[in-house]
Amino acid sequence: MDELFWDNRLAELYGIWREKKGDRPAPSRADFDPTELFTLMPIVNLIDVFSEPVGFRHRLVGTELAERMGRDVTGRWVDADLYGEAAADIFEGLRTVVTEVRPYRRRARLDWYKQHWLTTEAIEMPILGPDGTINMILRGAIFIARSERLPERLDYRPLAV
Repeated sequence: MDELFWDNRLAELYGIWREKKGDRPAPSRADFDPTELFTLMPIVNLIDVFSEPVGFRHRLVGTELAERMGRDVTGRWVDADLYGEAAADIFEGLRTVVTEVRPYRRRARLDWYKQHWLTTEAIEMPILGPDGTINMILRGAIFIARSERLPERLDYRPLAV
């Protein structure tokens, strides 16, 4: 298992993102060949970024994510209706990815959700649109049942680029 991530699939997705970005701050969606992400698609979540007003909407949700959460949030907005009391943290994290144009790792307890015994680890990485601004976030996520609770509800930190 990669030292940085609990699941090697997250390390693989992060490696692909880094390779695709090259010397740029982030890769574009056109840089990705869907066939190279085929085995990772169950843990992939693509999130559309809107600027006025600032908002985030789930474009694609992998099958493993939908199964683990017991719901498919494709087409839904990141808001309190969807994420309850964790919505502000999730929204601000996504906003940080966009404003800083850098990837972040999220580890969080799902205290806010009916499956509160799950813990999530995710990587959230910016994707450039045709105009050079961030118009999408590539997110990879896993959910695990941990025997011990994370000491903090949320650990959100930048990843090296």
